[in-house]
Amino acid sequence: MLGMLPSQSLPLVGLLLFALVGAALAPVALTIANGRLVDVVSGAAVHGQAAALRHVTMLGVLIALGFLLQQLLVPVAQQAADALGRRLTRQLRDRVMAASLGPAGVGHLEDTDTLDLVTGAQGVGTAGFTPRDALIATANIGVARLQAVACAALIAVFHWWLALALLAGFGILTTGVVADYRRGHQALMGTPARLRRPSYVRDFAREPEAAKEIRVFGLRDWLDLRFHQEWRIAMAGLWRSRRDGRLLMPLLSAGVMAMQLWGFTVLGLAASHGDLSAGRFTAYAGALLGLSAVMGVSPDNVKIDQGAAAIPLVRALERALPSGGPDATAPAPVGGPAPTVRFEAVSFRYPGRAEPVFSGFDLDIEAGRSLAVVGVNGAGKSTLVKLLSGMYRPQSGRILIDGVPLAESGTGRWQRRIGAVFQDFVHYELSAADNVGLGAVEHLGDLDGLRLCADRAGATELIDRLDQGWQSMLSSKFPGGRDLSGGEWQRLALARALFAVRHGARLLILDEPASALDVRAEAELNDRFLSLTEGVTSVLISHRFSTTRRADRIVVLEHGTVLESGSHDELVAADGAYARMFRIQADRFTGPRAGGGARG
Repeated sequence: MLGMLPSQSLPLVGLLLFALVGAALAPVALTIANGRLVDVVSGAAVHGQAAALRHVTMLGVLIALGFLLQQLLVPVAQQAADALGRRLTRQLRDRVMAASLGPAGVGHLEDTDTLDLVTGAQGVGTAGFTPRDALIATANIGVARLQAVACAALIAVFHWWLALALLAGFGILTTGVVADYRRGHQALMGTPARLRRPSYVRDFAREPEAAKEIRVFGLRDWLDLRFHQEWRIAMAGLWRSRRDGRLLMPLLSAGVMAMQLWGFTVLGLAASHGDLSAGRFTAYAGALLGLSAVMGVSPDNVKIDQGAAAIPLVRALERALPSGGPDATAPAPVGGPAPTVRFEAVSFRYPGRAEPVFSGFDLDIEAGRSLAVVGVNGAGKSTLVKLLSGMYRPQSGRILIDGVPLAESGTGRWQRRIGAVFQDFVHYELSAADNVGLGAVEHLGDLDGLRLCADRAGATELIDRLDQGWQSMLSSKFPGGRDLSGGEWQRLALARALFAVRHGARLLILDEPASALDVRAEAELNDRFLSLTEGVTSVLISHRFSTTRRADRIVVLEHGTVLESGSHDELVAADGAYARMFRIQADRFTGPRAGGGARG
């Protein structure tokens, strides 16, 4: 941590060092002055009242100035440390954010080891101390340690061996206490995965989305019990460490008292034999008290360990997560032809799973045409979308974009050519304009484009109903904001994808785009499908055949392979898997019960 400070501000580092040294030496200077004052007063009868008065006045002024300097330098050191700590904390948070967003894919967000690094780097699971807190605490302890050395130097004027013995003894005792604190901290920091479980239960109980089911299913008592169970499991190591060290503090305190008693005994014997004047005894005794006081352990030791613990984890996180490269944030290309995509002998399995999703998978997605992908749950449809959008890389095989391997053309640049409605699309708690405009963030000011895309997605009526129109906040957490229904959110997600297409995206991915729409909205989407996909290469994932039948080509996935391929009419005529699924779904609307026939 200290090695990172010069890059924050050299003038602040210089000011901090000056204030630390001054704040550490001032109390020792006061101790010397007090001792000299005692000698002057006690020798007044020998040297005369007038001379003693002059010395007392001068020493009084020096003591007052020293006290004032001490009171000024300590806050200066703390303020300098605070300013440096804020800069360092901000820089580290930026680095964690950059590292988390750096990879072009999302696999790292599902890896437990990486999640442990992210959790630790963010400081989750500690007492909430930041590098700023650690640096302020370092300044406080730095003053104390420098003061201890200065006190020992003063005692060394009397007897060097006494100073060395006291400094070593107090140092050993302090090391023992700090080690006990660190064992407890390591027991806590060593279980980030277990800390995630109680954190999830705690956060789940506070989420508005979960409030209805918690009450309907009567989960309040169960959640409370579950949280405490998970918390006890996560904290077991820390509590065990504390139990193991419960006798340490009394023993160390007894050691401090024994060291003090021995030091005062040596001073007292010297004074009784006439080897020390009253003033020198006062100065050395003050130094002994100062030495024993500043060599103790305070909450600052905990702040240093916990506040600085994130720094090596930030470095480890940066090593573990490669950057997406300069193309990751490149603006989307303007216009250009619709791409051709080919999956060539692609094999892929998720980390930690034995069975592959795809093995030698081949698929052609023709430029400027629409492809619908259907299949039962687990057939590989969503995985296909993740591979197509560069969220994961296949373990073998190639994905070719216009004949160029995706790994060579740049995943980040390819992603900027995609407009997508993912199945788990984001509900941005921002304005309606931002929710659509983030599809092409460089063009947020394109109000005409926002309106056009909202209209094409069937969201115009929704925007018009909002109190503040496009500037309405889409969350009841904000004054004047409102929550949307699932279907309303889905229309905005579609508008966002279309806004990306308007500004250069040429691959449109629609993963269950009608799953939350009502019957009328779904029918409107079906009617618009051809116009929505005009001029782009599009991939549609859906269980609703009323939507997929309009695609130029349909493929049926089964166990990670293409089972059937063709147009809707061709697949129905083939009377295979697609035809069977289509008839099952059509019977829901044309069978006897669809017309209100009798049950039974």
